[in-house]
Amino acid sequence: MTGQPAPTVSGIGLVPNGRYSIPDRDLALGVIREAVAEAGVELSAIDGLYMPSPRPWTPQGFFSTYLHRLLGLETRRSIEVATGGTSGGHAFHAAVEDVRSGAVEAALVLALERHSLIETTGPYFDYVAKLFDREFETPIGLTIPGVYAQSLRRYLFEHGIEREDVAEIVVKNRRNGRANPNALFDEAVTRREVLSSRPIADPIRLYECPAPCDGAAALVITDGPSDGATESPVSVAGIGTHHAASHLLMSPRHGTTELPAIGESARGAVVDANVGIDAIDVFEPYTPFPHIEAIFAEELGLVGRGEGVDACLDGTTAPDGAHPISPSGGCLGRGHPPMVTPLLNHVEAVKQLRGTASTQIDGAEYAMTTAEHGHVNGVTATVFMTEAPA
Repeated sequence: MTGQPAPTVSGIGLVPNGRYSIPDRDLALGVIREAVAEAGVELSAIDGLYMPSPRPWTPQGFFSTYLHRLLGLETRRSIEVATGGTSGGHAFHAAVEDVRSGAVEAALVLALERHSLIETTGPYFDYVAKLFDREFETPIGLTIPGVYAQSLRRYLFEHGIEREDVAEIVVKNRRNGRANPNALFDEAVTRREVLSSRPIADPIRLYECPAPCDGAAALVITDGPSDGATESPVSVAGIGTHHAASHLLMSPRHGTTELPAIGESARGAVVDANVGIDAIDVFEPYTPFPHIEAIFAEELGLVGRGEGVDACLDGTTAPDGAHPISPSGGCLGRGHPPMVTPLLNHVEAVKQLRGTASTQIDGAEYAMTTAEHGHVNGVTATVFMTEAPA
């Protein structure tokens, strides 16, 4: 990376997760203007726009080009990415790579989700059904929670884990999310409440599922610290990505409790950042179900195989533990607008390194985020640091 511009997050903007009745356009414009103002750059300086492709039910089509007219943008790069839950992660990485190469000098990364515009039953399930193998999986009525329920059962069996203990990961994340003013939930939950919540896909209960909601977030990436930035800039030190030879639960090479895309993408990101995984002070991963957070810790080598749940029980992954995971609340404690979640993870990493997070990790200098799609088949990983690399 010597001699290349240092991609720097100079500005962030977001709305609290929730339900919104205003047009998508207004949600987008609000977070964009917040991020641009914080970055201290003029809109006319933005020469790259990157975003996940809007959902099929988004009223306004061709959204990125629509924003060019509304904002008066003239860009060298304009990219919409459609890779499910990793869309925001890939859009962010594309922006980072373009800033590194000098193709753009100021990139705007945006994500928007309006889950409230579609009924959970009917049209939404029709949309989800198309994600599975249409010959073998779709006809039997698989759902996303149903897929994760299968891997949870296998995880419990393989490692002899008590089913009730998994609920503690939800308890931790809801407690963290309670302190986050931008989270969907403002109340903590107990283990008993998690386990007595409505069954969704046996053995997964309602509180163990990420709550879909509306949201929006934006980040401005510049080629080094912006002179006009109103907050401390944070460097994007390393990026990594990996896609396993799998599609949801279908894999010829590994079992349902192994998620190699996590480890491979994380290794790529820390190598790119020229640090070790032990240098990471805080993690903000895209882990939509509690056992996935446990496996996340295992795939990164933070704990041994089958020890991810114990890491929560003994406080290792708590905000004051050795490896804090999701101090913002994550998918389970913060709410989950899927297209926006990757950028929310990035925003939380930036806040940690600025020292302004809702649950602040003392002395944090490095933060790692991830995004995933499918049953964690594909993953993007990003390392942020407090100082730009030399």
